[in-house]
Amino acid sequence: MSQIEYFWIIIVLLFGVVGIVRTYSRELGVTTMCVAALLLLLQFGDKILMVLQDHFADDFPWLISPRFAAGFYVVVFLIVVFISYQGITLVFKGSAPKGAVSHLLGLIVGLLNGYFIAGTVWFYLHRYDYPLGLVDGSDLSDVAQRIIQYLPPRIFEPQLGYLLGLLLVLLILSVWR
Repeated sequence: MSQIEYFWIIIVLLFGVVGIVRTYSRELGVTTMCVAALLLLLQFGDKILMVLQDHFADDFPWLISPRFAAGFYVVVFLIVVFISYQGITLVFKGSAPKGAVSHLLGLIVGLLNGYFIAGTVWFYLHRYDYPLGLVDGSDLSDVAQRIIQYLPPRIFEPQLGYLLGLLLVLLILSVWR
């Protein structure tokens, strides 16, 4: 495996630990925001980029660079993630089970959030051929190539209805008593 797989796995595992500490009810709020941000980026990201490039590329030629496009997606997504972890967060109602079950649920939801966050960032960096120069896209291992096929935007892009359905289920569960 190359470095990017290790980095991705470490990030996902760190979010699993965060899920244990924060409990699953708080982490499900972050999951909801990740799904909403991913849905918005998949639906409107290319359109926003085209509008920016059509209207401002003459004055700002760097708007048409792959570095800007990748940065746009990554920064917008990470801003939503940052906001969802800060301040008054979306917390699911109900009482958490005690003991190991609570920790296991927190771990699972934290790992899911890590998958959404690290996977979405990796997807957009890969889509624009790693414009930051930290990874050589032509030197990815077979494992990395397989993982890329299962990153969240790759899975949900052709079926935005499933992503919208997941978002609606999460929103309904957040207000359910």
